[in-house]
Amino acid sequence: MTQQYSDSAPCPRCLFRGIIMMTIAILCLTSVAPAASPPDFKLKDLDGNWFTLGDHLGKEVIYVTFWATWCVPCRREMPHLQKMTDEFEDQGFFVLGVNTDPPATKSKVKPYLKRLKITYPTVLDPNNNVLDKYNPTRELPYAVLIDREGNVHEIFPGYRAGDEIRLKKAVESLLESGPTEDEAVSGETS
Repeated sequence: MTQQYSDSAPCPRCLFRGIIMMTIAILCLTSVAPAASPPDFKLKDLDGNWFTLGDHLGKEVIYVTFWATWCVPCRREMPHLQKMTDEFEDQGFFVLGVNTDPPATKSKVKPYLKRLKITYPTVLDPNNNVLDKYNPTRELPYAVLIDREGNVHEIFPGYRAGDEIRLKKAVESLLESGPTEDEAVSGETS
């Protein structure tokens, strides 16, 4: 038997869907947005040294990628990021991996990176405090591309084959629009 609802009382299923959609919309609005400064953070690297994002903002093009050892798309993205690090690091491109594995699996992170031959810096966010500031939905991988002025240029939620091509074009564009070496040395821009 189908239950009838009056025009003034929505069905419970519709109400539930509406609440879910509203929650998703709010979470999307509170995550990092392009053209804004990303939240600064201070996390320990794999050797126990502190890393502060603010020390790098405004100096280089930065790609902050949140990942976990159990994340298959993360594993697929990482070799592309390593290749881009090798290609563009000397031009001012900096990749930072933010591992989101729980504290109990911290010992697996270093061997995992070694096995994949990943050399770009990695910091640990075991309680996901930083991830929650950037991406409350906790989708992985989740990355933020930051321009030389320290503003979010583009957000990369998830990873699908071909995303590395889009990222490379964005990075090349940001590196080309940055100051020349002479301008960077003298502190002048055109």
